[in-house]
This record gives sequence, C-alpha cells and structure tokens, in this order.
Amino acid sequence: MTTTSLRTLSLLGLALLVSVAGACVSATQYEMTAAERDSLAVVAAEREAELAQLQASYDSLTNLFEAEIAANELAVKQLVDGVEVEISTDIMFSSGASAANVGDDGQEFAIKLAEYLKGTDFFISVVGHTDSQQPQGGLAQRYPTNWELAAARAANAVRFLQSEGIEPSRMIAVSRGEFQPVATNSTAEGRAQNRRIQVILRRLPE
Repeated sequence: MTTTSLRTLSLLGLALLVSVAGACVSATQYEMTAAERDSLAVVAAEREAELAQLQASYDSLTNLFEAEIAANELAVKQLVDGVEVEISTDIMFSSGASAANVGDDGQEFAIKLAEYLKGTDFFISVVGHTDSQQPQGGLAQRYPTNWELAAARAANAVRFLQSEGIEPSRMIAVSRGEFQPVATNSTAEGRAQNRRIQVILRRLPE
C-alpha cells in the first residue's frame, strides 16, 4: 500500500473518530438538557401545588371571618409566600388598659383563628404595630415606648394562641412599633388603621 493510501486511511479514521466523539458529546448534552428540563418541571409543579394550597387557605380564612371582614374588623390578604390575617388592636386589646392583654372581643377572633390553625402546618409570625402616639399614664409605666407596647401585644396574642392549643415552636412574636404605618397618623381614623396585629402564615422549607 502506498504512502498516499496510508495517509488517506489515517485521515478517514481520524474523521470517523471525530464524528463518533461529536455524537457522544451531543448525546451527553441532550441528556443534560433533558435532566434540566425534568428538574424545572418538578419545581414548577411543586410551586403550582404550593400556590393552590395558599389559595385554599386564603379561601378558608375569608369564609371563616366573612362577617368580620364585612364589618371591616379584620382583613385577610394573600401573599406571594403565605397568607396574612390583620386585626385591629382596638378589637384585640382592651382600650386604655394598663396591660396589653387580649380583651374579651379579641378572644373571639383569636379562638376562631386558633381552631383553624390547629389543622394546618403554618409557621406563624405575630407582628405588633402601633400608631405614633406614645403610651400614656399607667400604660407608659409598663411600656415606655411603642416598641415595648407592640412587642407586649404580639407576645400576649402568641400566648393566647398557645393557650388554645397552638404549638409554641410554630410561633414567633415581633414588634414593629410605630415604624410601619399603613395610614396617616395625623387623623384618628389613620391612627386606628395603624394600631394592628398581623398574623402572617407561611410554610417553612422542609
């Protein structure tokens, strides 16, 4: 066989090897792409199921508190990653009391909420908010600023939920004081909107 023939066969063999290697790379890339696609599909399905669960929880809470929502005593909001129940502290706590204890009217709300929460696995953040007016009289002796007052109200709401059978490990009490208003503090109506308790329900990652 001539040198030219040998050179030609060598080139053909090299081309064949390159072709086979290219096919292997393409197959590997396809397998990776398919795996990535399957992974994204799983994530999308899990997110869709999570959103459906949140929608169901929102619907259940709006039905549970239908009368209170209609009377503007309570609001239920659907969040991106949870559900929020917002209650006026004027309803939850006795007005002018020297201690930030849940009042008789507030107990009705809290008992209904606790009964609902017993059947869920939500992590519960209870957030206290006040208006910009500082505590006065006997209230100021126990709570020098709105930080302490909002914290005490959130803590007492958590304690009440615990007394109704909610596991304490599922809850946290947080104070935002006067520093996250939703309305003006220059009017009585605005201040009333700012005095509130948020109960934020979220599912923690497993």
